[in-house]
Amino acid sequence: MVAVTLAVLSSILVVGCDGGVESGTLIDPDAFGSDQGTLISIGDVRTVAQEMIASMNASPTLARVRAEKKPVRIVVGNFKQRTSITIFDKEVFINRLVGSMSEVDADGYYVFLMRESASMERTRQESGEVAATSPGPLPGPFNGADLVLTGELREILYREVVAGGGELEKRTVQYSLALDSVDDGVRVWAKAYEIVKEQVTGAVYR
Repeated sequence: MVAVTLAVLSSILVVGCDGGVESGTLIDPDAFGSDQGTLISIGDVRTVAQEMIASMNASPTLARVRAEKKPVRIVVGNFKQRTSITIFDKEVFINRLVGSMSEVDADGYYVFLMRESASMERTRQESGEVAATSPGPLPGPFNGADLVLTGELREILYREVVAGGGELEKRTVQYSLALDSVDDGVRVWAKAYEIVKEQVTGAVYR
């Protein structure tokens, strides 16, 4: 369940059914998110991030882009979730994926733009609501992105009844990412990576 992967639960107070207060439990998100059956786990997202950055670094086309501009400025575009997984928070998934890609990018080849949050602070500084960090007027508009990152998740889901009354579920999730040039819309890089997971549910043990 990707929606909980960024939650850090520490020293919280939970109101019990009887109106009392129960002490919270400290949960390691990595440990909690690692055993998700055939769903998407934290480990899956990290693996995908590592594979994607390795592929980007090996791309001759992106090597030419990096030779002209370093770091390459990437804005996060549209992501489509086309699987049957209902317990899924797309924004949390994107946050985890982009954060993991940034961690894996040890050479600092790429930066991901977060204009919305920066724009709010810029407006406050321009209005005088808060002091600017440097004297004089702020420079012109934000520098543009070089590339746009888009992605898509698809799946192949297979189920069959197994001995003992259980059901085998095998899910193949395909993670597809692409980078398109802002200048001319040319797709400069794309990669698809699949993770296959299976589990047996509802088995009757004697």
